Amino acid sequence: MALEPATLYVIATPIGNLADLSPRAAEVLGAVDLLLCEDTRHTGHLLATLGLKKEMWSLHAHNELAKIAGVIARLQSGATVGLVSDAGTPALSDPGQLLVDAAHDAGLQVRTLPGPFAVAAALAASGLTPIPFAFWGFLPKKTGERKQLLERTLLPSPDGKPMTHAFYAPGRDLQTVAQDLADVRPLARAVVARELTKMHEGYIRVLAADLSGALTEEMLRGEAVLLVEVSQATAPPVERPDARVLVAEAKAAGLDRKFATRDIGEKTGLSRNEIYALWLET
Repeated sequence: MALEPATLYVIATPIGNLADLSPRAAEVLGAVDLLLCEDTRHTGHLLATLGLKKEMWSLHAHNELAKIAGVIARLQSGATVGLVSDAGTPALSDPGQLLVDAAHDAGLQVRTLPGPFAVAAALAASGLTPIPFAFWGFLPKKTGERKQLLERTLLPSPDGKPMTHAFYAPGRDLQTVAQDLADVRPLARAVVARELTKMHEGYIRVLAADLSGALTEEMLRGEAVLLVEVSQATAPPVERPDARVLVAEAKAAGLDRKFATRDIGEKTGLSRNEIYALWLET
């Protein structure tokens, strides 16, 4: 297969079932001059199943910045470079975004080979509202930080319609995640999708309040996709601060009116004209 020189190929790989690798992805894996991967051993196994051997560089969360200059230099010399993650689509909660950004900035070509993405696969099979949805990556490991993130993100869409939020969570954390979710949005619909595309693929669909009790020991292994559908009925009302009090505080502090108006508007949802009127009255 003839590839375009000086091009970075972003290649999606299977999330569990090797049969999901596209024929085009297999061809490009065999044709690139250099392959970037999170774990050379893991990707080496994939290549071995395809009967391929390839020059590989590790590129992961801890060395991506340090590797970018060398990769860009290889590309600028005319080489073709492939980018893969251990599973799924690179740069989507996996390394690669910084490199892709740098390649564009350097005026180099970037090509994508689409394929598996665990969140999209889980969402399509969940039965929850698919549009709009938001993906927030891996949940924090500490309960306090995790609850803050859930409070901040688990909201309906701006027009008040249901919205589904997606997270990655290690199986070993699912029990504590479920308890935090029950505290934050007990009436939201929740789905845990696990072992996607594998023999034991499965889904739990319950209210968030019931998720902890629905988990079994077998489910607390590997990684899972957690989907949470939030509607106006399941989200607590948003409490807005008193705009008049904020205006009075801003004036007492001698803040610039234009700056204060923007800040107060973000906190209260009032328009600039409404805040200006309060400014004149206070």
